[in-house]
Amino acid sequence: MILCLDPGTAHTGLAISQEGILATPVATIYEKELDQLVTKLLPFLNQYHPDKIVIGVPEYGPIVKFATDLSEKIYIVFPKEIVFFREDLSSSAARKTMKEQGKTLIRRKKEEHQTAAALILQDYLDSL
Repeated sequence: MILCLDPGTAHTGLAISQEGILATPVATIYEKELDQLVTKLLPFLNQYHPDKIVIGVPEYGPIVKFATDLSEKIYIVFPKEIVFFREDLSSSAARKTMKEQGKTLIRRKKEEHQTAAALILQDYLDSL
């Protein structure tokens, strides 16, 4: 089981892959503060018991440090393998994919971050 996080300044998208083949969007956590984000992640870690956590990280920008700090705090409470995987423009790709699927604007806004996490995770799985 692999859990993927797409961290952002206000929301973090979550996706899982149970068999290591297909990524599925799970949820979006609305939280800016790092410690609170980790607290809100705990139920998902307890529910899915992932063997590995993949964190999508852009090439540069404030999310790089945020993702690094997040990984350190997660590792304290959940000492499993954490992998950074390069991602750029996953949110815009998620919006495009959902629009092509005919999802409403309200639904696209609600599911954008978890869909982005699923796209990141699928890219990661495809790279293995």
